[in-house]
Amino acid sequence: MSRAALAIVGERVLVGDELVPATVLVDGGRITAVRRGADREADAERVFDAGDDVVSPGFVDLHVHFDNPGDDLAADYRIGTANAALGGCTFVIEHPFTTPPTTTAARYAAKSELGAHGAIIDFGLWGALTGPGLGELGGQRELGAPGYKAFLPENDMDYPSASDDDLRQGLAETARHGGLVLVHAEDREGLSAAIAAERAAGRTDYAAVLAARSPGLELEAVRRVLAIAEETGGAVHFVHLSLPEAVDLVTAARERGVTASCEVTAHHLLLDADDFLRLGWTALCAPPLRARPEVEGMWQRLRDGAIDAVVSDHCVYSVTDKAVAEHDALGGPFGIQSAREFAPLFLDEALRRGWTLPDALALITSRPAERCGAAPAKGRIVPGADADLAVLQLGEARAVQSAGQFGPDRWSPYEGRPSTVRVRATIARGEFVVLDGGLVTDHGPGAFVPLAVPAPARSSA
Repeated sequence: MSRAALAIVGERVLVGDELVPATVLVDGGRITAVRRGADREADAERVFDAGDDVVSPGFVDLHVHFDNPGDDLAADYRIGTANAALGGCTFVIEHPFTTPPTTTAARYAAKSELGAHGAIIDFGLWGALTGPGLGELGGQRELGAPGYKAFLPENDMDYPSASDDDLRQGLAETARHGGLVLVHAEDREGLSAAIAAERAAGRTDYAAVLAARSPGLELEAVRRVLAIAEETGGAVHFVHLSLPEAVDLVTAARERGVTASCEVTAHHLLLDADDFLRLGWTALCAPPLRARPEVEGMWQRLRDGAIDAVVSDHCVYSVTDKAVAEHDALGGPFGIQSAREFAPLFLDEALRRGWTLPDALALITSRPAERCGAAPAKGRIVPGADADLAVLQLGEARAVQSAGQFGPDRWSPYEGRPSTVRVRATIARGEFVVLDGGLVTDHGPGAFVPLAVPAPARSSA
């Protein structure tokens, strides 16, 4: 047997759903063997001893936005993937809100190529579902889109919102050919009316955001989309759900045979509406942060297995752009910058709540990888998988400091929050891109990874 390029040995390696002493051998960017026992004399050109630190599959983030500053897509991807790597991520999927919006097959192809010039870790791309671009779904699928994003509310991103007929056609397409329809679920007409009412009353502050983007708007949208998914037999995935009642609707639909899944952002688990009113623009997002009972309900659904993934919904803006919300919070911009912070903070909070580490890690490794079609190459430490790993130190609490982010725009709603979980190293395709908590390259091995989600099986019920 030829000598391995790299061996990672440790006392707590996540093999399956257990933390065990193990040796992971790597060659050609892939895992070639996983052996029980920490063999510190392994036959490899380099042996990395993780000691008692946790060796996990690299984290998989299904929901990022890298469109900033937007002048150079390669630079956007270098900044975005660097921050993701600092947070232990080795695979991210970006949404189609870019300049220009990725609404055609040609734009999708260009984005995959240009993004790869800057990517430090691997990435995928969601396609777009818009009325004008319905004819482009097949082309995006052939290029590697595992699904298509439908944005229900009106927006200022030159990204047409999806009507019920658009959703019907898109879901019918996924029923025939595979893929997911991803939905930002806030009822368009209700939201527009609520925002207009707040403005007419002279309210544009952060409290007005909570009033306008009410829980009922999310629930109405989820109900309507699930009905269309049930009618067509297509597969729907709800992004950033924020309400336990919305998750329950998805669960009930699944029990009826609908192919439906959902995700939750870390900020909808770590922060609440009171934090939003205190923090202001750093915590401005859509849907907004919810009241503490809803947050606790989301944790319970997560524990029960009703939610498929924890994501960042990372969205970077300059401080100048975000601070505009101080004068008009209803107008945004909406989004929380957290690619670096979300996974360690989620793990810290899950451990504090009594979760086992393997259970928490599954929601940012194997389960999202399976949902987007990236498994078995991503999300598990198994022979044949990509050599994507995160090494985690657990112990003394340290305060989050946004100064450690990569790039010109450094801010976080988590500034000063203590965390007992720290990323010691991130290994992408067998290469160290983060070591001792710091970035060691800005030109990593990242590449565009085409994905595919099979068509759902028709229920016989």
